[in-house]
Amino acid sequence: MVAIPQPGSFELIDDPIALTQALVHMDSSNPSIGATSGAGECTIARCIQSWLAHRQIEVHRIEPTVGRPSIVGVVRGSGGGKSLMFNGHLDTVSLSSYLDDPLSGRISEDRIYGRGSADMKSGVAAAMIALAKAKDLDLKGDVIFTGVSDEEGDSIGTAQVLQAGWTADAAIVSEPTNLELLTSHKGIVILEVNIYGIAAHGSRPDLGVDAIAHAGYFLVELDRFLKELQQSPGHPNIGPGSIHASIITGGQEVNSFPAQCTIQLDRRTIPGETPESVEQEVRGLLQKAAENVPHLNFDVKITLSQPAFHISSEHPFIALTRQVIEQKIGHPPTLSGAPYWTDCGLLSAHGIPSLLWGPSGGGLHAEEEWVDIHSITHVTEALTEIARQYCA
Repeated sequence: MVAIPQPGSFELIDDPIALTQALVHMDSSNPSIGATSGAGECTIARCIQSWLAHRQIEVHRIEPTVGRPSIVGVVRGSGGGKSLMFNGHLDTVSLSSYLDDPLSGRISEDRIYGRGSADMKSGVAAAMIALAKAKDLDLKGDVIFTGVSDEEGDSIGTAQVLQAGWTADAAIVSEPTNLELLTSHKGIVILEVNIYGIAAHGSRPDLGVDAIAHAGYFLVELDRFLKELQQSPGHPNIGPGSIHASIITGGQEVNSFPAQCTIQLDRRTIPGETPESVEQEVRGLLQKAAENVPHLNFDVKITLSQPAFHISSEHPFIALTRQVIEQKIGHPPTLSGAPYWTDCGLLSAHGIPSLLWGPSGGGLHAEEEWVDIHSITHVTEALTEIARQYCA
């Protein structure tokens, strides 16, 4: 068993398992999501910054949004080689849903437990150790670590790192993929639909128009559209897109006709679908509902959009990565896709060939979260070897 590091010894940790434990000890729950405000990334960012500086690794703090820092560490090559980025998010979801001690980092039966152990402090630890090892590899190209804020929210961290000018010839996001190599995942578009009625006393249906009742016609069309999406062939790796109503609000008091009903929609997209095409779909559904409700008044706006991600399995970076991973885990990695979203979407949209590969774990966003310690070692060794070959 690896001993849990004592406070103040963080900078001295050179083992990825112990480093994962130490990161889990830190509350970095996202303050912009959940019912209660999380601690944020300031403490974990400061510790990682010190860890990198202790090893004389070039380090930068990116913080356009005060209190939401991201950390960039760079091992400079001698020149003339390709650059490689390791990307991982420092935030976690809320601690409140965790049954046991969410910050314990305890080890039991070859698993580290705690919030963020899998998602994704183990992947961050592996990337940090691989970056440090790159100093001794005499590489021509740069190796860059980006520990980013807010991936569990709006992903402002990776967006801000890219806006600050940090880029690379290729990138690996070490989210927990159970050692599967993911070459695609879905995007996301969040929309807000407002259906308008006319407020009036509940006893005056001759004067009032029920916005909630009118919204029901739209919801029926939405349900039909979801079934159509699910029956479509979709993307070969990740299947069809999806849509659902997540939050519905409307009305002021029980004895009045509601003047407005607001519906928030979650639309998961596949490569080729755009925020504009999604908005047109939703407007089409509203117009169809209007065929049954004369003078249906509405508006639609997109409140968040993140792009889908895909890289060809024939890309040279995939070939190199597959070969290294096979050597480290003893068998060819499974190539697949994911239904969820990651920062691969932003990196890929920025023109950086990216892939998603990381440790094995379970309980992401759930009551008990864990990561397999052997997989952390595999990922650390593989990332180091990928850097050695790609940046040579």
